[in-house]
Amino acid sequence: MQGLQAIGLPTCTVGEIKNRADLVIYWGSNPAEAHPRHPSRYAVTAKGLFTPLGKKERTIVTVDVRPTSSSRMANIAFQIKPNSDYEVLSVLSALVKGHELDCREVGGVAIEEWKALVDKMKQCKFGVICWGMGITMSRGKTMNAIAILKLAQELNRFTKFSGMPMRGHGNVVGIQQVLTWQTGYPMSVNFSRGYPRYNPGEFSVADLVGRKEVDAAMVIAADAVGHLPGKTSEYLQSIPLIAIDPKESDTTKVAAVVIPVAQAGVAAAGMQYRMDHIPLKQKKVVDSPWPTDREVLERIIAKVVAKKRGS
Repeated sequence: MQGLQAIGLPTCTVGEIKNRADLVIYWGSNPAEAHPRHPSRYAVTAKGLFTPLGKKERTIVTVDVRPTSSSRMANIAFQIKPNSDYEVLSVLSALVKGHELDCREVGGVAIEEWKALVDKMKQCKFGVICWGMGITMSRGKTMNAIAILKLAQELNRFTKFSGMPMRGHGNVVGIQQVLTWQTGYPMSVNFSRGYPRYNPGEFSVADLVGRKEVDAAMVIAADAVGHLPGKTSEYLQSIPLIAIDPKESDTTKVAAVVIPVAQAGVAAAGMQYRMDHIPLKQKKVVDSPWPTDREVLERIIAKVVAKKRGS
């Protein structure tokens, strides 16, 4: 997200990928296992308006530090050295701009292979780079995302090219959209002064809990104990902890209060944002004995308001 704020996001919808993309690059992502419906529904075998033959009209490229299930379905699979993503992306941008480089290999791959990839990117009709968590686990982190976005921007001088992050859990985009809509900031928002303040290095959950500035926590539809850094997770378990979740997790196992809720999209209707930021209405398909997240939060808010009013 910080990378997107720094450079902007030349992106598209997954529907555009399905209908138009003839070059799809998965970078640091393994959709065959992490997003199994993405290749079949949108990016690889899907048949679109301008790609009626599906995979026969597409070139699929993967870039990763090891062979994956996704690399087996690719037309071209690059295996690069760990922590070389930023170097490789910088070289690709230089080649797109027409610079000649005095090197034989970059990231463990011959420079001639990178030149061939650049030719394919410049000659395609519609290309997209779908990047995953792999680039955030590599040296450079946020700068890797910025390098991908800069590369996509440079390629738009020659053709139509987009970038799209391969999001993690369901509706992970939703809270960013709502926070941005309500406050102007996508994350790390602090309301302690009565108005929203934004600072990723100061107000994120990991930072606040890591500095032990938090003396109580409510975790909603997330597994903070299981996903936060070790010492941060240990401190979280030492303070009053409330968990609101439809399923068991490491957080619900240690929480002082656990409130079970209906599973969103299954037993609770609502709005969900797809990874390309498109809002989708969801209907419930089964009944649940538990209330929805919204009902629980509305009851809590009503109690807090009543308490503040002294009633």
